[in-house]
Amino acid sequence: MSKQNFFEKYKLFIIGIAGLTIILIANLIFLGNNTATKIAFYQIPENTQKHIEAELLSITEGKVKFHTLNSSKPLSEKEAHKYHMIITYNSRTAINIGPEPVPDNAIKYLPTKIQLSTYQDGKNYALPFLLDHYELALYTTYKTQLGLSDISDFESFKDYLEKIKEAADFPLIAIGSDDNELIGFVSAMAQSIYGVNEYFDICQEFNKAQARGDEIPYRIRVVLDEIKELENLGLLHKNWLNANIKDVIFLMEQHQLGAFVTYLSTQRQIPYVLIKYYNSYLFPQHNSTAFGVIAPEIVALKMESDKNVDLIFEKLISNQVQTNLSKKTMLAPTAAIAESSDIQSDNVRYWCAAANGGPVPDFQKASFIGPDRLHEYADKIREYLK
Repeated sequence: MSKQNFFEKYKLFIIGIAGLTIILIANLIFLGNNTATKIAFYQIPENTQKHIEAELLSITEGKVKFHTLNSSKPLSEKEAHKYHMIITYNSRTAINIGPEPVPDNAIKYLPTKIQLSTYQDGKNYALPFLLDHYELALYTTYKTQLGLSDISDFESFKDYLEKIKEAADFPLIAIGSDDNELIGFVSAMAQSIYGVNEYFDICQEFNKAQARGDEIPYRIRVVLDEIKELENLGLLHKNWLNANIKDVIFLMEQHQLGAFVTYLSTQRQIPYVLIKYYNSYLFPQHNSTAFGVIAPEIVALKMESDKNVDLIFEKLISNQVQTNLSKKTMLAPTAAIAESSDIQSDNVRYWCAAANGGPVPDFQKASFIGPDRLHEYADKIREYLK
């Protein structure tokens, strides 16, 4: 029988086998995707996300599928429930998307104040597992040379900056050119002035004002006036609104800077040979008895049941994974006895655990507004401060 006749005779059979093979392969791919735990990242910096992904792959032996969600628009509950887990910052968004309660065996290893930061309606809606922090850094050389005491509150901070003028060309600088840093500075000042309870009310004012394009609310203008006063007194660098991290590094290299304020995550960009001469401090408080710490928390949210999800929650808070994440991301761990990357991150965890208001988000993370609108409002703040 010729090859042509053979093919003609068995054509339908061959086509059928080929079709079944394709269907089988497609089903295997489909089942493979369905058995993988789907984890989505929302608004997490790329480098930090990379390190978290590496740990999750290790925990689950690769049985996960990662997704990066659009950070320029609000995350809806419907969209969030397409995934087994969401990793994002603790915020109003985290509550609104309707996560399932965090397993008790995970949350119990956190200090009480950090536990309470995600506690609502009788449950913990999220598991905080890394902490950033908006903090103050002081140049220890000038502090020692001038014999200055530690800062106890905001008034003593201003007095410290006045004395530092004897040695430093620029007593203090903030990074005003970056929207996130600018909002962090305003948030830290607001929490310092008003205390943690009123701070959350101001977060809502900030959110509504941005959403509607309103003018700056009165209580935020009070905060901005306090910042302007620092500048008028010659304590805050007059061009801080245009400053970036490279400017801070340059002033440090020239030994012209007495102090700076920034996020811990931003501070990690500074070479060790410079930053080793600076000690980090909790942002100084006004005379408020109820204060929190501006420490954005990266949290895990359980959206759908999956056997890997409970394992991930348990392992995320284990000493080994917490230590790994802290060392790789250079952020602070949340578990009470996990090893931190260094004294800076260890201090952040301690401050969050000790403050009566615990860790609180900055204005931007307290309630989501898209980057474009945030930038517009940040420019409105800059215009007011000029």
